[in-house]
Amino acid sequence: MTKFQQYVTNVYNASINFALAFVGQYVPRPAKNYGFNLAVSLDEFGNAITGGDPGETISSRSAKARNDGRVWGCVMCKFLNIFQKNHCDLALDPNAGANAVIPDGE
Repeated sequence: MTKFQQYVTNVYNASINFALAFVGQYVPRPAKNYGFNLAVSLDEFGNAITGGDPGETISSRSAKARNDGRVWGCVMCKFLNIFQKNHCDLALDPNAGANAVIPDGE
């Protein structure tokens, strides 16, 4: 599969997940409520649009980029700390990111 085909597939999958979350059928974080799951699915959609894995949040991807010394990851994690202390560390999912068109840390 070409990178373009992977990108289209990722965005498609993330948009389907968001639509399913909207009607309560996609639950990325089972212990959380409807609004939280809807926000996570929107976050995953945003990550897919920017070339990331549709099953990973922007926060997790930012934490990986920060840990690899990428400037954008450091800036994003500092911004997210305004809303929640150590947000990127709490959101880091080392098992997500395998389907990214632009791999984590790049």
